[in-house]
Amino acid sequence: MYQYFLMVLFAITGVSLANSVKIVRQGDEALVEIFGKYDRKKLEPGLTFLIPFVETVAYKQTLREQILRLPPQECTTRDRVAVTVDFIVYWRIIDLEKASYKVQNLKEAMLNMLILSIRTHIATLAVEELYTARNQINNALVQELDTTTDPWGVKFTRVELRDFAIGSKVIQPTSIDRKDTPKMRA
Repeated sequence: MYQYFLMVLFAITGVSLANSVKIVRQGDEALVEIFGKYDRKKLEPGLTFLIPFVETVAYKQTLREQILRLPPQECTTRDRVAVTVDFIVYWRIIDLEKASYKVQNLKEAMLNMLILSIRTHIATLAVEELYTARNQINNALVQELDTTTDPWGVKFTRVELRDFAIGSKVIQPTSIDRKDTPKMRA
């Protein structure tokens, strides 16, 4: 009986020690809670030992740049023309503490703010301005979204208007931004 008790004790001790070893990869960061309370302890990249049953990793996230998948959005321009715009968005977490504790669902909140900002900004433009104002739209959205999401510890690095459609005709940036140049043959 005594042997079984020791075996169980050693098994529990071994499992808890194995769970107390945490490895954080380069470019990532983790937040540690002590008995469920965050006490400003962050794990930097590398090997770290936590106190078993006391300290737990609450949030682990990359600090590298990420892409936010945004479905094409139906918008109405200033001259009441319905357009479908397709954006690609690059963002990164600057402060993991804010990103984890200041907003319930970070990606959903960013997606909703992005959709609202895109629709609001497109509504101020006429259809003709969409052809020439790509950079202005992109820069204005980055600036607006940065100020809005700053309390969440997030930075939008780029917002790019990939293409837009009026009805079923898709307008791509390569046909607008580049001048028609003859292709060279080898």
